[in-house]
Amino acid sequence: MSTESPLEYWMSPQLSQAGHGTSSVLRRMALNDAQSMATGLMLWFWCAWLALISITLLFLAPSAVLYPAVPALILGGLATLVTLRRRRRILPSDRPPASSRAPRTVRGAWTGVALVAVGCVALLVALVLTDQASSSPESVTPGVLGMFFVITLFMGTLLIPAWHIENAGRLFRARVSHDARLRQALEELARTYSDPSGRLPFGPL
Repeated sequence: MSTESPLEYWMSPQLSQAGHGTSSVLRRMALNDAQSMATGLMLWFWCAWLALISITLLFLAPSAVLYPAVPALILGGLATLVTLRRRRRILPSDRPPASSRAPRTVRGAWTGVALVAVGCVALLVALVLTDQASSSPESVTPGVLGMFFVITLFMGTLLIPAWHIENAGRLFRARVSHDARLRQALEELARTYSDPSGRLPFGPL
């Protein structure tokens, strides 16, 4: 006789492969949890990105340091709030995940980053070719730095959510195995869950 619990059955990787493409409570939770984690990480990334711009401006234009520094502090505060809220919440939401036009795969995100990089390089080359004076190192340096910051901004903004969404099931399975409170709550929900409409099953993950 099998001693496998309902939660272990629904979270089985084999069952997940067999039920690929179908919606379920566990999959909604996994996607919402991944989006929540990605949101917090993106806020931290943007905070660090603005902080790096502030440090750069210390050497290039000290009088402008406050312009990126203040938003960096605000984003750091928001990131802290999002992180604490996620830690306090035991069960992720089982509502339909928020729709987004951002890439849902890492390959798609890298494609977007590559297009931005090509555009930045083409723009910089065009500016240099149209003005011979701008080819001096002193004139090119701000443009190169600007290109670097634009590309890194798109890298973080596109890659962080794409990676988390693409790996939502694996990340949620790992969290359940390490978070005793989450696992206990899911075990109880797996035993008692019943969809009034009968359309949304509890699993698979």
